[in-house]
Amino acid sequence: MKLNPYPFFQVVLLSLFLGPGLVRSQSSLEVTLTSGRFQGVSTDNGTEKWLGIPYAAPPVGDLRFKAPTPFVKTINELQQASTFGNACPQRPGDLGAPMSEDCLFLNVWRPAGTSSEAKLPVLVWIHGGAYTDGAASEAQYDPTRIVTRSIDVGKPIVFVSINYRVNTFGFLASSLVAPEDLDAGLLDQRMAFEFVQDNIAAFGGDPSKVTIWGQSAGAGSVEAHLLFPAERSLFRAGIADSSTGPFKSSPPPSTYDKFGLPFDRLLKATGCTFGSQALSCLQSVPFETLLNISNAMIAGTLNGQLWQPTIGPAGSFADARASTKIQNKDFLHVPYLAGTNVNEGTIFSESVEGLNLTGTAQDDAFVNFIGHLVIDNSTITRDVYNRILELFPANDPLLGAPFNTGDSLFDRAEAWYTDQMFLSARRLFFENAAPLQPMFAYYFREFIPGQDPTLGVFHASELLLLFGPVPTSVETEFANQMLDFYLNFINDLNPGSPWPRYSTQSRQVMQLLRGNITAIPDTWDVDKTDFLLTQEVLHEFQK
Repeated sequence: MKLNPYPFFQVVLLSLFLGPGLVRSQSSLEVTLTSGRFQGVSTDNGTEKWLGIPYAAPPVGDLRFKAPTPFVKTINELQQASTFGNACPQRPGDLGAPMSEDCLFLNVWRPAGTSSEAKLPVLVWIHGGAYTDGAASEAQYDPTRIVTRSIDVGKPIVFVSINYRVNTFGFLASSLVAPEDLDAGLLDQRMAFEFVQDNIAAFGGDPSKVTIWGQSAGAGSVEAHLLFPAERSLFRAGIADSSTGPFKSSPPPSTYDKFGLPFDRLLKATGCTFGSQALSCLQSVPFETLLNISNAMIAGTLNGQLWQPTIGPAGSFADARASTKIQNKDFLHVPYLAGTNVNEGTIFSESVEGLNLTGTAQDDAFVNFIGHLVIDNSTITRDVYNRILELFPANDPLLGAPFNTGDSLFDRAEAWYTDQMFLSARRLFFENAAPLQPMFAYYFREFIPGQDPTLGVFHASELLLLFGPVPTSVETEFANQMLDFYLNFINDLNPGSPWPRYSTQSRQVMQLLRGNITAIPDTWDVDKTDFLLTQEVLHEFQK
């Protein structure tokens, strides 16, 4: 066999082609982690992946509703990490994996050939779903496009996606729940971040260069981890697509005990009684029975939002209202990129579409809609309702513009929902954080051809361009530019030109619109969000 006289130069050329840290070492796709030894999978699309890695003990039996505990390794045999772990209990759907209480798994993707010494930046994805649904295994969250694009632009990353408990299983709230167990789903996320810190180097990731990214409830989770951080440093930056700020409503756990509210309803449905034995009784309810009861309760709740993260006493994940923490500047000062879409509220307002109400009947229906979107509407006063009716009047062609549907009640509801739940929340955090840390705001305005004009630029529509596949070729260049902004931020803590840093002097946000990516002033709907951010409204909506 003829020897190659230039092996060194071939390695150098290969390194230049693939990028730093991407030359395959002699090691296999076997990794040794704190939870076991796992064999990854090499794909045909330029990535390597490990699926279904446990990061916490199965939250079953006596651990149901409890804070997560570390996974205890019981076997040393090499395990195949080729299929997703179970999705957490929720309503049926196309989850890409079986459903089980044993669901605390994460997944890792990296560019093919990454060495364990690569020290690549890491992106951790937190799915949305109103703290009620969702799983990392859903096909829409396949990160292949993100990872391969990172290679193409010379800024390779490692991508991690995580499961966390949702709905009754992850956010059970009551005065009977120990403070340290409240918001178990958010505690799951924190434990996943800790696992990443301890193990991501085995995949070639740099634990000091972790960015957490989420959308909707996942974005609210990102913001929550800034407001209620762990003692240990777990990430260096955050990205939040459509953060709810971080929660739509966050009553104390005792609120859920009230007659007709979720914990009271759950006890009645399961036959358990309020008192010292209530939680152990709920822990003993068979899984399928509890799942069916939970799903029936969710189905009977407007927009399916049965539970919200709660603000508990000392020792809880969250022990003060988010708006109070924000206004006190009491949060992690790390780089942050976040924004909203034009019509965030449309998919949440379909229950009032087509009712054809006018006059007082329409106003009453609007108020009824608002009141059923918080856990306890007894906190909302009539003067606040009246001012909302004035700010979002009937038959206003500007509401939802440029996608005003002519359905007055629907347009009012979706415009209010957009401003109340998303835009005002983004502005509150940016106004308070911008003097302290790098903040980058966006306004996603792209209507993707082929989508329903009634929904406008709807909640989560930007994810089609980021995760792909890009639905139409006309969007390819724009989608790549958007994704490049995110990749720049993950690598450099700055999305790059022409995106300006947000400041309380200029208040510039990046307009994400095909053919017109430009900085614009953060001035639309200010009269509405100024009212929604008054102390009176923040208090009554428990934000």
